[in-house]
Parts: sequence; C-alpha cells; structure tokens
Amino acid sequence: MADHASRYDHWAWLYNQTLGPRYGAHKIGPIERVVLPHVPAGGAILDLCCGTGQLAAALQARQFHVTGLDGSADMLRHARDNAPSARFVQGDARHFDLETPFDAVLCTSASLNHMEGPEDLAAVFSSVNRALKAGGIFVFDVNHPAQMARHWHGRPSEGEMQPDFAWAITPQYDPAAGQGAFTVDIFRRANGQRRSRLRALAERLTRARPLRRLRLALLARPGLLHRGWEHNRVVNRVWGHDLDQVSALLAQNGFAPELRSTTGGPVDDGHAAYFFCRKIAETGAQPGNVLAEVSA
Repeated sequence: MADHASRYDHWAWLYNQTLGPRYGAHKIGPIERVVLPHVPAGGAILDLCCGTGQLAAALQARQFHVTGLDGSADMLRHARDNAPSARFVQGDARHFDLETPFDAVLCTSASLNHMEGPEDLAAVFSSVNRALKAGGIFVFDVNHPAQMARHWHGRPSEGEMQPDFAWAITPQYDPAAGQGAFTVDIFRRANGQRRSRLRALAERLTRARPLRRLRLALLARPGLLHRGWEHNRVVNRVWGHDLDQVSALLAQNGFAPELRSTTGGPVDDGHAAYFFCRKIAETGAQPGNVLAEVSA
C-alpha cells in the first residue's frame, strides 16, 4: 500500500481539482439516502481512503464528526484544506488502530481494488471491525471482475483539456490474471509555451458533454495536441475481487453483508458493486435487511 500511496502523491493536485470534487458530489447523495439514516445525529464517521477530503467536508457539513484516513501525504494536505475541522490521519487501510470507536466507516471510489488479494482484504475488514461500535455500519464499493472485463479495454474512460493542463485515465484488465491497472496521463504546459490554434479549438469543442467521445479520442492521441508539453504517467495496479469471496471474508471478520449494484438493484456487469455491512453485535443477533428497509 505504501507504493500505491506514493503514486497518488504524484497526482494529488490534479485529483483535488477534478475527480475529488466530482466523486464527492456524486457519492454524497446515495450515502445520505442509504447510510446516514442509520447513523446517530452527530455520530462519528471514518472516511477510509479519504483522498482529498471532499466527501469528508460534505459529511461534516451535515454535522457528523469525521475522521479521514489515507496513505498519501499529498492527498491529506489537500484534505486538510478542504475540511479543516475534520481530523485526518496518514495510515494503511489494512493496519490501523484509532482510539475513538465509530458509528460508520465509509470506503468509496473503489479504493479496496488496490488490495492485492484475500489476505489484504481480510486485514482491512479486521481493522474496520475493531474501529466500529457494536452494530456499526461499514459501506464500500468495488469494481468487480465481470464489470472490469466488460469495460476496461485499454481506452481512455475519463479526461479533460484545460488551457494549462490535460489528463486522461485509461483502465485495463486481464480476466485470466485477475488484475489490471488504471493509467493516469498528465500533460502540463510549460511557462511561456504558447497553445496552438488547434489546441485552443479542441478545448472549446470538447467541453460540451455531448462531445465526450471526441474529447477522449483526442486525449488518446496526445502527440496531436500536446507535443512538447510536460508529460507524467502514473500506473496504479488494481485487482478484481470475487464478490462471493468478499462476502465470505466479511462474514469471517464479524460482518453481516448485503450486496447491491451501485445503481441500487442486483449486481450486473455494467456497474460497480457495493457492500452494506453491519458489525454483528456481541450477542450474535443478526441484523435485518437494511437495504430493503431503505428502498421500501
């Protein structure tokens, strides 16, 4: 995990301007509907793998006491600016021990796909169990093998062009190996370097959402528009986890898990999956179907 964290250091500034705000705004709605009704007012929430802190800021704005934990020092530097009243800790999601118990632990943006295998996942689940109060909630999302095999084919899936920088994310997955990567290409214009007329035209054309495919096609050919720009590439390895195995590991580590697509319905190969888990109380009582309660 230290290796993954150092790679996030290299593009924390970009994540803070682009994906961090976007993911935070996208996820707070479902979390508010599905998770927060089961957290006491003013309760304690751990944002595990918190990134640049936009989700932590949204939770804090809703009057929860928020702690964020991440392995990247640069990500946390931005997080402290974005949510100055929250507590942030640098640490490993597999091995952490925080003194204050939490009512809920959230781990979003498919962060657990960075875990290499069952042993790493089990370590995360064990640490989360220790961090939760009895009956506490653990919610996380993952990209799963069927979905990754369908969509991760080595073509840019996200990206944008700005006057001084551009970026693209390219995911790829090998089903036979059960692992893949998402590559982040970052292009920055040097001080004093002029933008070509073609580059300026491309920026204007591709800002519109209907032209997303054109934007991604241009980003897949960086030599066309970014010749001479500073180029950095960050390769983040990920693993596809069998969902039945993940459920079994959760049960072994003291959780009663429920599994859904991120759209709210049954899991399919078109979307990521998320787990809604409740820590089983010491009495051994089994929780009810929380997702059914929410959707009823």
